[in-house]
Amino acid sequence: MSALIKQSLGAVYPVVDHGKGVWLFDTEGRSYLDAASGAMTANIGHGVPEIASAIDAQLRKVAFTYRTQFTSLPAEELATRLTELAPGDLNYAFFLNSGSESSEHAIRVALHIWKERGRPSKTKILGRQRSYHGMTMGALSMSGHDVRRKDYGPLLHPFPVVPPVYTLRRPKGLSIEQYHRQCADAWENAILEADPDTVAAVIAEPIVGAAGGALMPPEGYFRRVREICDKYDVLLILDEVISGMGRTGDWFASQWLDVVPDILLVGKGLSAGYTPMAAVLMREGLVESIRQGSGHAPFGHTFSGNPLSAATCLAVLDYMQSNDVLDNVRQRGDELSAGLRTLSQRFRHMIDVRGRGLLWGFEFVLDRDTLEPPSTDFMVSARFTELCRTLGLIVYPAGVAPLNNSILLTPPLTIAADEVKEILVRLEKALIEMEKVLDGEQKRVSEARG
Repeated sequence: MSALIKQSLGAVYPVVDHGKGVWLFDTEGRSYLDAASGAMTANIGHGVPEIASAIDAQLRKVAFTYRTQFTSLPAEELATRLTELAPGDLNYAFFLNSGSESSEHAIRVALHIWKERGRPSKTKILGRQRSYHGMTMGALSMSGHDVRRKDYGPLLHPFPVVPPVYTLRRPKGLSIEQYHRQCADAWENAILEADPDTVAAVIAEPIVGAAGGALMPPEGYFRRVREICDKYDVLLILDEVISGMGRTGDWFASQWLDVVPDILLVGKGLSAGYTPMAAVLMREGLVESIRQGSGHAPFGHTFSGNPLSAATCLAVLDYMQSNDVLDNVRQRGDELSAGLRTLSQRFRHMIDVRGRGLLWGFEFVLDRDTLEPPSTDFMVSARFTELCRTLGLIVYPAGVAPLNNSILLTPPLTIAADEVKEILVRLEKALIEMEKVLDGEQKRVSEARG
């Protein structure tokens, strides 16, 4: 009997032994192609020697110092390099340990800024009804993820109020253009309803990941959100924990969206899974408000900006830049996109391939014409994920009930062309089996309805 608590107490998990590149190997000798990068995290693959060497070198110097007692050269350099890569005047960085912590810290930053500016009544954070920003109580309060919220309802704030952009499932009678404008304008309506004098910030993922299966923003959507925030003196927080650090083919999705948020959240790919690390990037004006006010930033955590994690992230950044990883993302992303669209044309229950770079998703439906998804209890995403695992392919289940019917494919950004082909080969095998299962489920549902 294991003393380690797993996510599902009744499940049997393979025991990982080691990893190399896009591959993971368990103690039974089975291999798995990691087409999920774990959880959109292992951006440069597993077992990279350069990272191990950098970690070893820093361990031999100093692993930990407390941030109110010392700064460190790795942390200073990482802050400089990250802010140089970021859009606009996001010139300052604060380091934390996870994406959840970065979301939580963003709340505190937003409230802190408005107190420094003499407007302490601005305390509300508005989010989207389909979103995910982490599992700490503040981060979960900002998340539109009913499944993960339900057990903690009394402890959470009702922040998510704005509908997502879900073009596939837009209301009947609206053109795509009308729907996209309506979704953007919904932010203004939400701010007005909440009272602009009480709203500190809004938060959104550029591409809705775990909660939506790569729901894409339309052209101009986030520029409109930026305009609305500026109009009502509301800070814009973009959660790039998934989309940042090269995942979409640019360092940050904000860059191809042509928008500069006030606060930008970074995690996952920042360390590529080699250490727990995340960051909150802030614009010049926010830090200037603190400098002219109390002079003290919001408090952090014990391990914030520790030298070992900072040195590890620097090594990841060095590796990405020296190996032209962003160029690889664009090339392999085109190949993965084309392959997925070909599969979608062949398999009638697989629809709406969407994404950018190496962040791709699709949905399962019972009927292409009606877009009816399998029932919540059918758990199609979880079923398909397990089916893929038996075929040595790791994918990520996405979506929130009743639309828990999406799959994410987010392989390491260093993946080679032949490995993209192998993903598609294994995915095709899984889709052949899932097509039979969904044909049967569609027949059962039809017969039950008479």
